[in-house]
Amino acid sequence: MNEITVSRLSCILLSLFPALWGIFSLLNNTAGFADTARHAVGPLLTMQDTYQVPGLMWRAVTAPWAGMLGLVFITLLESLAGITATLGIVLMVKHLGHSYAAFAKGKAWAMLGALCAIAVWGIGFMVVAGDWFMAWQAKDSPLAVQLGALLYMVPNTLALMLLMLQRDAR
Repeated sequence: MNEITVSRLSCILLSLFPALWGIFSLLNNTAGFADTARHAVGPLLTMQDTYQVPGLMWRAVTAPWAGMLGLVFITLLESLAGITATLGIVLMVKHLGHSYAAFAKGKAWAMLGALCAIAVWGIGFMVVAGDWFMAWQAKDSPLAVQLGALLYMVPNTLALMLLMLQRDAR
């Protein structure tokens, strides 16, 4: 065991965050797609759990199909995170003992997966759902959407940072 191997293994291990969360999200979202769209995404988009401040309600999306379309977009980004990070892990494992350039090709795919994860959970849920659709105003469990998204975004951000910073001489 040497420093380069441990450094590379840490890249593989942290890449499991976007890979597994993305794949599990795909499985979860598709298992109960219509119900998730109706009971989770739809109410968020219509801002039904907020205090209904008139100056903010123009943001609400009330079209009956909006929850489905929103969940399609969410599922696409989560799936991209899982698929690209998984491809990155496979390539990193395949090239674990090879040149840095070969290993770095896997890192690039894993970084793309982490970026997709940050986009959906950080920007999508924390910023757009949280502040545009006023999820932080929820009468029950305020900040639940944003705090939940933060739990998903932080490990993916740390994974991206490690992947960007890790270098070796091979």
